[in-house]
Amino acid sequence: MKANQTLPAAGQAEQLLLFTDVLTIRVPQATTDGQYAIFEEEVPPLGGPPPHTHPDEEIFYILSGEFQFVLHDLSKPFAAKAGSLVHVPSGALHTFKNVGPTAGKMLVLLTPGNLEQYFRQVSTPIAGPEQKPDLSVPPDLSKIDPSRAFALAEAYQVEFCLPQLIPSQTEE
Repeated sequence: MKANQTLPAAGQAEQLLLFTDVLTIRVPQATTDGQYAIFEEEVPPLGGPPPHTHPDEEIFYILSGEFQFVLHDLSKPFAAKAGSLVHVPSGALHTFKNVGPTAGKMLVLLTPGNLEQYFRQVSTPIAGPEQKPDLSVPPDLSKIDPSRAFALAEAYQVEFCLPQLIPSQTEE
């Protein structure tokens, strides 16, 4: 951070709704000369992103809740509870899900923090408490439109690893 810089108080920090999660930007990349960004991520039960890769390195510190992470191999999930630290190297296939009965919270460090701009582009700003979703219940996934996230992914070097929904047909 730049010398003599004051960050917004907890209730005044910028918040974004990204898929199922609420991101609270704690240290914007612009305040670190492009070195990193830090945000809190609140995740409802069963919330989390699809498997993906990106150039930013991530460190997740679990503040509360019960998460299941996947790193490199989708068939080998592992548990991460409060106090756990999960390191995701640049370019690594990963995802997470809140597997607990209540909302979970993580502190996330991104380096160099370029994903922050992607999140701003594909999220919905939360202007006040009335716009914040109820994070105590599982999200209604049918109401989530990921099309903008998918459309802008390439520009930010984000790749989603989605299951094949329609089996390929071979010619006879």
